Formats: sequence, C-alpha cells, structure tokens
Amino acid sequence: MRLARTMADPVCTAVAYFALAFGAVAFGRFTGGVAMVWVASALLAGRLVHLPVRMWHRWIVPCGLASTVATGYFGMGWPSAVPLAVINMGEAVAVALIWRRITEAFWPHDILEWVTSFYLGIGLTVPLVSGGFAALVAWAAEGLPPLENFTHWIIGHALGLVSCLPVSHYIYHRLSRGRSFLPPTSQLPLAALVFGTFMLVTGMVFSLNMRALLVFPLVFLMISSALVPAAITTLMPLLLIGIGGVMTVMGHGPIAIMDLDFGDRLQFFQLYVGVSVLAALPLSCERHRRIIEMQEMQTRIAELERHQSAF
Repeated sequence: MRLARTMADPVCTAVAYFALAFGAVAFGRFTGGVAMVWVASALLAGRLVHLPVRMWHRWIVPCGLASTVATGYFGMGWPSAVPLAVINMGEAVAVALIWRRITEAFWPHDILEWVTSFYLGIGLTVPLVSGGFAALVAWAAEGLPPLENFTHWIIGHALGLVSCLPVSHYIYHRLSRGRSFLPPTSQLPLAALVFGTFMLVTGMVFSLNMRALLVFPLVFLMISSALVPAAITTLMPLLLIGIGGVMTVMGHGPIAIMDLDFGDRLQFFQLYVGVSVLAALPLSCERHRRIIEMQEMQTRIAELERHQSAF
C-alpha cells in the first residue's frame, strides 16, 4: 500500500513525466521541431483527475520543471523551454478539468455522450488550442515553420491523450488508493490467458509485412473490452505499444515497410493505437455501465426485501 501511494506522489510522478518527456524530445523530434510523439500530458492529467484542485500545484510545479529541463537540455533549447512547459501544464490541466466535467455530467448512464465528449474535447479541442500556442512559440523562439509544427503537435498530443489517458487514469486511480494497478489475484488466470494471447497475436502481426493483419489486434482488443474486466483490458494498449512500437522502430512489421519518413511511420503507428483505443473504449464503458446498473438493481432488490420482511 505504501509503495503504491509513493508511486503516485509528486516526486515519482515528476520522474515519470521527465522520462516520457525526455524520450519524446530526445528521440521524437525527427524534423527538429516539436516532438511528434507525446504521452506525458496523459500521465499528468491522469494523476490530476484523482486530486482536489487545491492540491494540483504540488504535481504541476515539479512536472513543469521536468518539462522545462527536458526541453532545455535535450529538445528545442532554453528560449522555448519555459513557454512550452507552461503550454504542456495548461494542456494537462485542461484535460483533467474536461474529464471531470464530462464524467460528472454523463457517467455512467450516458455513455455515448461521455465518449463523444472525450473524443471532441480531449482528443481534438485541447490539442488544437495547445498546438496553436506551441507553433507560435516554435516560430518566435526558433524560427521553425509554424504549420508543420502545429500539425506534428496536434497529431502527437491528440493521439497520446486518446491512447494513454484511459490507461494513466486507471493506474493512478488504483495507486492513489494504495492498490496495485495489476489485475487482482482472482483475475490472474484470465489475465494471463488474455495477455498471452494478445501478445502472441500482436507479435505475429508485427513480424509479418501484411498490412491487412493489423485488424487482428484491433478486433481482439474490441472483443476483450466487451467481455473482459477493465482491470485487464485497460492495460492492453501498453502491450500493443510495447510490442508493436518496438518492432516498428526495429524495422519489422507492416508499418515499418511503409514508404514514409521514419517520424511519419511512428505517427502512423500512434494513429493505429489511437484508433484501437477509440474502437474499444465505448465497449468497455458500456460493459462498466451495465455492471453498475446491475449492482444498483441488486441493491434496490435487497432494500425491498428488507422492507417487506419488516412487516
């Protein structure tokens, strides 16, 4: 329990944020501008959602410093480090606020409205706004082409949020309560079966050069989201990123052979993961809604039975 809470504290969150930001700016700036792959905002937003707003500064300040150092030392340089850090922190705060607002308004009974708001608000609007500011900073501080950096920012940040925000939300939901984010002991046999099969399917797909096979991990994730507990399916995009992403970087699989620049191939892979999550998310949410309604129905039946037995 203590280890789980420690992993969710400001220091550990900032270290994880720095690691993700460093990886993005050191290895994901294929055109010399903004990073074309970015998931650090999803990490911070997933943590902020589970905190009172009055405590957010304890996580925002160290993560802002981490973003500044990563950009200053390994990215675009110090002139743009602080402005981009402010934009990144504002992006994470906006995402956390939108997540809270749509959850309060629609969850769990209006799943379609929640998913649509997630797509439009978090996956589109926030990256558009932050991308506009980031493109201006890149142009003013470094003289970089604004349209190109605007496009790269939107794609990298939007797909990073869509792909990884549900995962980070679930992980910090568990850690902040002193629990492991791994599936519970009772679900380990099922988790081993699902994870093992998914890893086998993904490994086979990304070891071959047939683009049509990319549909199989996507369909597997969708079916699992409809039938398997969220404690298992929420972590599956990490397996897809770990296996498919590494093999793509190593030059294996259907995405690696595309006639595109290396950075564009990685963004296409990120798009593939994002589409997979977008396709599976409504099914997972609907399954969770039915479980909640079933629990509410059982509670009402039990109360009714107790009320009748009192007479």
